[in-house]
Amino acid sequence: MTFFWISFALGANYLSFVFGNWYHFLNPWKCISARFANFNAGRHNYPSALAYWPAVILYMAFICLELFGNTQPFSLSLILIGYTAINLIAVYLVGAAAWFRYGELFSVMFRLIAKMSPVDYQRDKTGNWHISLRAPFSGLIHERIEHRSLLVFILFMLSSTAYDGLRETRLWFNIFWQDPLQILEAILGKHPLHAYITLRPWYIGFETLCLLISPFIYLGLFLFFLWLGKALTRSTLSVTELSLRFGYSLLPIALVYHITHYYTLVLSQGIKLRGLFSDPFGWGWNIFGNAISGRLPILPDMGFIWNSQVWLILIGHVASVYLAHAEALRSFVNPRQASVSQVPMLLLMVIFTGVGLWILAQPLQG
Repeated sequence: MTFFWISFALGANYLSFVFGNWYHFLNPWKCISARFANFNAGRHNYPSALAYWPAVILYMAFICLELFGNTQPFSLSLILIGYTAINLIAVYLVGAAAWFRYGELFSVMFRLIAKMSPVDYQRDKTGNWHISLRAPFSGLIHERIEHRSLLVFILFMLSSTAYDGLRETRLWFNIFWQDPLQILEAILGKHPLHAYITLRPWYIGFETLCLLISPFIYLGLFLFFLWLGKALTRSTLSVTELSLRFGYSLLPIALVYHITHYYTLVLSQGIKLRGLFSDPFGWGWNIFGNAISGRLPILPDMGFIWNSQVWLILIGHVASVYLAHAEALRSFVNPRQASVSQVPMLLLMVIFTGVGLWILAQPLQG
């Protein structure tokens, strides 16, 4: 549980930002499929209409599992076996190259984060790999999203993290359980809190629905502000084309939201791996003598946590504004038009910043 949810699902994201696309070489499902002779070639061409939608669907299922699945070691093992089967069947049908580019959730997510890394891996014509260094986030400057499904994936990276924080706030709890419009009370004949056991499954369904539509709400906001920029500049580029050009500018925000929301969990829970090496199955072992002491969490000062979260969000938004401005200079005919186009985008960034800081501040308002 700790290895998958903390070290892999969370920690691997940060490794991708620091060390680049290491997952391309150490993808466990790619390694498994490579063990079967003539397996990776595939039997059919990957349908172009699918694009990144399989990865989007798997990502949504993954976050639903994280937030609502209440997994235990046995159920998680069955889920991972099922995910392995999905990958092997997909590789058998469409080939490893296509599936691990478009369909496998973690390949897509870690590759996106690696685009912001200061470490880049490039393959020359002879097939040899070379490592080069670059400024953080600079790998996105000349990138363009190839399909709208990848834009939805990026927006879900952003919206799912924000939603995870939002659902822990008092405001969100009161929307359903305090029933401000008295809709549920009229149906039930009593206050919703008095029917908690009955309504709990409905509440989970409500939360799941809100999670699944969250990237499309963000998409609507993103397209609206792009449309404003297009109207101000009278650009001939379509809103769809602008969304593909400016979509990568949202990635730094998605990354810093993820870090600020989860890094305290990595510190408090990830450190337990030291003790779990001594007692991996919870059977009372103490192989290296630190089964108990190795599980003591790191608990940073709350002031440090808040200040670091604010700085991270500001850094991410500054990076996003810079990337959007660089793209505007390429997309519009002159610097004045490019600057005017960024007024709505800057407003959108301010909204994202304000909402992100508000969500982070809620747990501190005890």
